[in-house]
Amino acid sequence: MFTSKQQLTVGMGVDPEIAAFFVDRKVPQDNSYWKGRLLYVARGTGYLFIPLYYDLKLKLGLDKSILLGEAYVGLMEKILHEAARQELGELGFQEHIRNIEAFVRPQVVNHDLFGRLHDYFQQQSREPLGNIGTDKPALNRGDALLYQLCVLPEGSPYEEVIRQWCHLVPSFLLMDDLMDMKEDQENNEENALSQYGFDANGVKAAIRDLEGNFQAIGELNPALSEFFKRELERKMASPYFQTLLNP
Repeated sequence: MFTSKQQLTVGMGVDPEIAAFFVDRKVPQDNSYWKGRLLYVARGTGYLFIPLYYDLKLKLGLDKSILLGEAYVGLMEKILHEAARQELGELGFQEHIRNIEAFVRPQVVNHDLFGRLHDYFQQQSREPLGNIGTDKPALNRGDALLYQLCVLPEGSPYEEVIRQWCHLVPSFLLMDDLMDMKEDQENNEENALSQYGFDANGVKAAIRDLEGNFQAIGELNPALSEFFKRELERKMASPYFQTLLNP
């Protein structure tokens, strides 16, 4: 589904220049993350989060010319390409991390963060390490993109960006996992509800975490917080979701 500039700016509070940049951007060639895609920003979680993530970095004070520079955006696309290759089974998890570290390392400014991320990804599971990761490892499955922060200039609000990331991306993932819970159980796929409980109490606990995330997001972007609330309400009104709450 197409995501318009107006949906991003009016509906989600995204800066107009950031919205236009990503909506108009051409799909990168030979990139597994966009393989078979015609649009850079589709409605799906894996694409919609991109302008939202860039916008939160802007709202936290990062320079727009750096954020939208080809070097910084291109680095994100390379990381996502490696993530897609890992997801497709073309390479193992640690190999995908080594590949990312290899092309990020020459550009690193924040060596402390690079080292912390390295230690974080050496764990067998994605347990939180300091402020990196949530307490639900299944919601930490997009965290390799945090390597992109390591190349930002000194004095950048690295820690606050990580804090907001841990509210933004897990919100998308958890809402998707709620809607896919039964299917993922049947197919033995990773689903964050395994860490809440595959029952009504687990679903309610997940909803409470989502509401906490939305509140934190609202400190920076009230429009995005309201968007998430509407999306959750819409999902909760579906017959499928009602079977989760009232089995």
